[in-house]
Amino acid sequence: MNFLRCKNFTFVTFFLLIFAVCLSAQTAAEMSESVKFERQANADYQAKDYAKFLENLKRANDLRPNHARILYNLADAYALNGKTDEALAILERLAAMDLFFAVEKDDDFKSLFDNLRFKTIQNEFALNQKAVNRSTKAFSIPQKDLITEGIAYDAASKRFFVSSVHKRKIVAVDANGKVSDFSLESDGLWSVSGMRVDEKRKILWVTTTAFAQTLPDSQKSDDGCSGVFKYDLQSGKLLKKYLLPNADGKHALGDLLIAKNGDVYASDSRSPNIYRIESKKNELEVFLTSDNFASLQGLAFSADEKILFAADYSKGIFRISMADKKILQIAMDANTNPIGIDGMYFHQGNLIAIQNGFSPHRVARFFLSKDSSAVTKSETLEANHADFNEPTLGVLIGSDFYYIANSQYELMDKDGKLAEDKLKEPVILRLKL
Repeated sequence: MNFLRCKNFTFVTFFLLIFAVCLSAQTAAEMSESVKFERQANADYQAKDYAKFLENLKRANDLRPNHARILYNLADAYALNGKTDEALAILERLAAMDLFFAVEKDDDFKSLFDNLRFKTIQNEFALNQKAVNRSTKAFSIPQKDLITEGIAYDAASKRFFVSSVHKRKIVAVDANGKVSDFSLESDGLWSVSGMRVDEKRKILWVTTTAFAQTLPDSQKSDDGCSGVFKYDLQSGKLLKKYLLPNADGKHALGDLLIAKNGDVYASDSRSPNIYRIESKKNELEVFLTSDNFASLQGLAFSADEKILFAADYSKGIFRISMADKKILQIAMDANTNPIGIDGMYFHQGNLIAIQNGFSPHRVARFFLSKDSSAVTKSETLEANHADFNEPTLGVLIGSDFYYIANSQYELMDKDGKLAEDKLKEPVILRLKL
């Protein structure tokens, strides 16, 4: 994960990434209460009071059902309390979700090491590390230090646009693979995230946020400032900046979505808001806010634009009725992992998602029920690709899905310093859906 979306914390054993399956939305209060029980469980674990460790993890799980960090540690607690069947049942479910955990290295499961059922689970986790490769390389960019995030495409000029978090700019890649800077330093961009092309109006919309890691010392006070920038596609001229006031707290506008009427929507991963720029009003304002949201990321419309789908990095997928703004957290089938979604896209009645919040990173298809209130099953389309280093956002061009394969966030530290010796050229992959 990267500094934009780092939501998880681990109480027990080794590095765990976030996961949940939710049949109903947890409120902010319930999430906070669950965290308290997890923290107490951690203290119980350190004190080797395994009975209380189990008791408090059960309480945390009641408030945030089926959250993988909680589930994994709950399996630990069951094992430490001699409840073998309960521990194995949880591990079996986590394996069925295509997740990976090196359970054989966790001494909390030592009592299960010789159990044949445990060995089977261990093998299932190992299988989840195997590559599922359907993507091909579309192109790369010979600028290793970009730290890429978003990608957009203009059919008229046959150009791709790729955003840079570290260099705070937008680059254009033409049909011949020639790379050039689209934005100017004088535009005043901060780290650039999501981008969308409005082909009808010949506009490139981008989100930009000031992150301390990528700001010069003289601009650290800008940390948390965020906005949407509007560019003329043909001339590259910056037409307007729509900025959020930073007085009310931190912001991080991420993904963008453009309606057929030209309205623009943007998600905020630091505040529980979805914003809108109505084409008639031409102002950035709150479209929807809810304490059910924890870390909003990808946005997608249904084909008729009556439903807005919003991915929450920590909680799953929400379905929002555009008519009355009613929010419903989409239910998941037992073997679907909807957490850690960065980019999300609607394609032929289903959702395509890039998930970088757990191991292994993947591109997945989520099959929606007819009323889009539930995901009936999921399919891994790409996982464990050799070029993966935290895939982020993509763009649909017909039935071809182009996406950033290696944002390389993990190679930038909290001070914005890059591990230069490990950087590679940014790669954009193409996946036929």
